[in-house]
Amino acid sequence: MKKINRLIIIFIALIVILSSCSNERNETNIGSQLVKSSQYSVQKHVPVYLLDAYALVSTVEKTHPAFALNDISDDYEREKQEFIASVSRDTTEEEFILLVRKYLTVLQDGHTGVRDYSDKRFLDVSCHANGNELFLINDDGSLSEERITHIGGVPVNRIFDTVQTWHVAENHSARDKNNSMWALNDEVLKLAGANIESHLAEVTIDNNGAAYKKNVEFVNKDIYEYYYYTYDIKSDIINDIFYIDMNTCDVNQNLEAQVEELKKAIREGFTKVIIDVRDNRGGDSEACTKLLKAMGMNPPSYGGYIRYSDLASKQRNVRSEGFMQYDPDKTKAKRNENIQLVVLTNEITYSSATMMAVFVQDGDLGTVIGTPSSNAPSSYGDILYYKLPASGIEVSISYKRWLRPDTDADQRILMPDIVTEYNEDILQRAIDYLNQ
Repeated sequence: MKKINRLIIIFIALIVILSSCSNERNETNIGSQLVKSSQYSVQKHVPVYLLDAYALVSTVEKTHPAFALNDISDDYEREKQEFIASVSRDTTEEEFILLVRKYLTVLQDGHTGVRDYSDKRFLDVSCHANGNELFLINDDGSLSEERITHIGGVPVNRIFDTVQTWHVAENHSARDKNNSMWALNDEVLKLAGANIESHLAEVTIDNNGAAYKKNVEFVNKDIYEYYYYTYDIKSDIINDIFYIDMNTCDVNQNLEAQVEELKKAIREGFTKVIIDVRDNRGGDSEACTKLLKAMGMNPPSYGGYIRYSDLASKQRNVRSEGFMQYDPDKTKAKRNENIQLVVLTNEITYSSATMMAVFVQDGDLGTVIGTPSSNAPSSYGDILYYKLPASGIEVSISYKRWLRPDTDADQRILMPDIVTEYNEDILQRAIDYLNQ
């Protein structure tokens, strides 16, 4: 009997020791095993969103290239543990989505995030963030001298810090873009500690040193409005310039038709071409390559790191483990000296659309005019979709790492060759440039 009691004591002690020594990865593996169990009824003591939290961490760590490349922030383990510890039985779906957003933000990958289509409320005022300032926008689109200093009693710089905690910014252009929008969001304002009412918030405005306050109401806004367009690509003739307005990088019949129109224009003697990828959220970089080749040009080669995983195998029919890597090569570029090419960009230019500008700049194929893209030239991308097993919430996860062709250039931001001012007519600037 004494021997049995000693065995029980030893067994309990082992459990305590193993529990206290288990590191974060062990916790993730335990969570994965819970999620793999199809008998959710057996796990009634485990909150549904905690199951999803464990599943998400496990899948992200097994899929995203940053973990294989050791490109992880020093804050990652702490943020992961805070994410898991913050989930309780009382956590609502809205709260959990915010927690997921905060956890994924630590990867600083604009392609990896939660896909949240719920309605969002923003203060009904137009603003533009520039560094630490939040300027009001006049009715004509120009910047006002007035700037917002506080919202709900909280300084704007503290609200900006909150925005960066919950929303990815790959460079300063992305930070300004995020601050311009999300500093006015009711969820962000609550997280920042702002004193807001159900339908309005008090805003403090500075006008050349004279401060005044006004109440501004919240309204619903579509955060995905930039994804909508009436056409994916079309062309026009502007005097002696062949202009292509490219709203998405899709390889389809419309693109092929524009490729033929471009070839025809060049045969007829056009030598000036503008490709407009402002507000273009990306797609397939092959669409950009086709347009360049139609002008007798070749793009430089991006470098890449592809991480294979179970998720990549299921969705892209590739191996389930290992990786493939190749180096960038800007010497692959070939310019057509007979063509004056200009590419237009702005802060919403993203993903494959950013690649178009990088191709042209790194390959010396033409001139980039506009404002910097919010997507880093060297970045993660080519997303996979993962639906959390218990809640059905969907996230996107990158499984590739892209390296811009010119390894000596800035890897974080694409600075146009000609940077335009806020609210400047970028197209007109390009026309004037080509007419010089």
